[in-house]
Amino acid sequence: MTKKSTSTDKSDVPLPTMADIAKMVGVSRQLVGLVFRDAPGVGAETAAKIRAAAKEIGYRPNLAAQSLRRDSSNNIGFLFHADQSSMQDILPAMYKSAKAAGFNLIIGAVSKSHNENEAIEELLGYRCEGLVLSGSELSQSRLQKLAREIPLVSVSRRLEQVRAGMVSSNGEAGIFAVTMHLIGLGHKDIAYVHAKDMSDSQYRRDGYLAAMDANKLKARVVTIEGDFAEVGGAEAAGKLLKENIPTAVVCNNDQSALGLSHRLLQAGIKIPAQVSITGYDDTVARFPFMDLTTARQDPEDLAHFAVTDLVARIRGEKYISETYLTPATLIVRSSTAKPRKEATLRV
Repeated sequence: MTKKSTSTDKSDVPLPTMADIAKMVGVSRQLVGLVFRDAPGVGAETAAKIRAAAKEIGYRPNLAAQSLRRDSSNNIGFLFHADQSSMQDILPAMYKSAKAAGFNLIIGAVSKSHNENEAIEELLGYRCEGLVLSGSELSQSRLQKLAREIPLVSVSRRLEQVRAGMVSSNGEAGIFAVTMHLIGLGHKDIAYVHAKDMSDSQYRRDGYLAAMDANKLKARVVTIEGDFAEVGGAEAAGKLLKENIPTAVVCNNDQSALGLSHRLLQAGIKIPAQVSITGYDDTVARFPFMDLTTARQDPEDLAHFAVTDLVARIRGEKYISETYLTPATLIVRSSTAKPRKEATLRV
């Protein structure tokens, strides 16, 4: 004989409604609706009571349903890769910029189990009026087609022959600055970790090459494939450990510098006494255990230009392609110092 169980699942409890709020405050349901649509006609004191009651009972307005009742959804979509450390700063900046422009930000995260096309379809399902794609890995033909269907902005990837806005930090200038900083300290044997599969990686490499060429120094590029974060940095360190180790290494981003630093420390190499290391982004570089010299890209700038350009496209004020390069600022920390005295270092 099976004993009948009683459910305590929260899903059995009805969700609070606007009618519940109206009853609590003693107003009409229509008046409550006006408050959550930010429509005129409700006094400030009454509106405050309605919002306080909503908070007390845990009411949340159904934004998707609201957008269906309007010709305009007022939604913009933001697609990003969940494993990118720069998102910890860029995502809050995107919310801030979208709100300032009068739009709701709907996010779509890309992961190993959730690809870009799936994330885009979900964003379109929310009736987004435009999309911002960060570090997109879609083919040019797919992006061209998408840009014909909906206003589009690409962040951290400069596109060709795609009618979209393009926003990126000035990687070539940022890497040029950190390389010149190392040269100014007296370094001559400087290696560069090049993650060829990373968006816009060629621009950052070009900044390194330009600085080395300007000072008549021999370039030393270590190319890694696939993972361009911590795993890739560790792989680059493994390659350097098999050679004469340079006095300094410029990494393509902070995550790569983290992986490289950890692997070198495992091999007994002191940073910066024996090898100076720099990164790019200023994400994990800020952590006390890293204290990494880097080039900082400003997330507020990236978000501002991305949202501003997209809104102009949504309103029909802009159609042609346009590229915005935001500054990358040199931040000097304790991971760089004058080069070691001995010319070669082997492990």
